[in-house]
Amino acid sequence: MEEKNIIKQIKDLSKQVSFYGGNFDLDAHSKKLVLEDKNDNLHAVVPLETLNRILNALKEAKEESFQLKLEKAIWKYVPIDFADTWAVVMNELENSNEDIMSDKNLNKIVKNVKKKHPNLFLNLDDFLPGEVRHISR
Repeated sequence: MEEKNIIKQIKDLSKQVSFYGGNFDLDAHSKKLVLEDKNDNLHAVVPLETLNRILNALKEAKEESFQLKLEKAIWKYVPIDFADTWAVVMNELENSNEDIMSDKNLNKIVKNVKKKHPNLFLNLDDFLPGEVRHISR
């Protein structure tokens, strides 16, 4: 579906591009990879397969960045079982209407999961002596 949307956008853009002054024949050995329009703007000629690979790489990088941010947010609250906590947080994210890419929102969601499911996280107060526990609050 996303690929069809990209192809539609490319077709829409290609309707806006017109060539002036000469031929444009692109073959496998052509060196015409950058074109200049009337307004001195440069446009790259990229095969659709290459464009799809670039977009997929960007999508994977975005997903990896999100996963690393989420992992950091979860570890911050010291989970007992990371996999169980990850599953609960992912479920919470699916039901959330918030912008989840922000670090603050991820921390907020993980903090809410800790409040709803304290059994998923270590309570460090349980390991501190009474006097230190009282001071740390």
